[in-house]
Amino acid sequence: MYTDEERHTFETDPEALLKFRKETEASLNGIFSVLLRDSETQKDIRASMAKLMKEALNNEELEKLLLPNWAVGCRRFTPGINYLETLGKDNVNVVYGQVKEITEKGCIGGDGKEYPVDVLICATGFDNSYRPRFPIIGKKGVSLADAWAQESDSYLGLAVADFPNYFMFIGPNSPIGNGPVLSFMGEYYISYYSKLL
Repeated sequence: MYTDEERHTFETDPEALLKFRKETEASLNGIFSVLLRDSETQKDIRASMAKLMKEALNNEELEKLLLPNWAVGCRRFTPGINYLETLGKDNVNVVYGQVKEITEKGCIGGDGKEYPVDVLICATGFDNSYRPRFPIIGKKGVSLADAWAQESDSYLGLAVADFPNYFMFIGPNSPIGNGPVLSFMGEYYISYYSKLL
């Protein structure tokens, strides 16, 4: 949240706004090493985030269920504000596992017990297959949707073998799984291509 004074400065002093934007971008670009597997920065950040999550959960059983075992950058760093704290409240019952059946009162979990609910929200996930929703036909008449039916594959997230003149940005095999896309994307492509020059 910006103060009225800061907003006034940004509106009336373009140089101050540009300086602020450059400082913000530099601070984001400075965290790229977080994404380098097994780097000390990544290990330190992961330890710090695990500590914060444990403090927010304050429950060893929930820690076992919710603390990730993957490296920072593979998925979102930590859940949003107050999410973990909410799971530990007295009026919250965390049930881990699959839903076998939806009933009139709620649902039956994988443990066979019925859990009454006021509201059931079904989050079925996202289609992250990269399969195009429109026809892209490559060499030999192959459709990209068919070529990527089992697994999406590209060169540096930019191009696909046997699909000449088809280029994309942040396609499969690009380094970005989450976080500030613009800064991670920029850092990745700059660092990669600077090695080629």
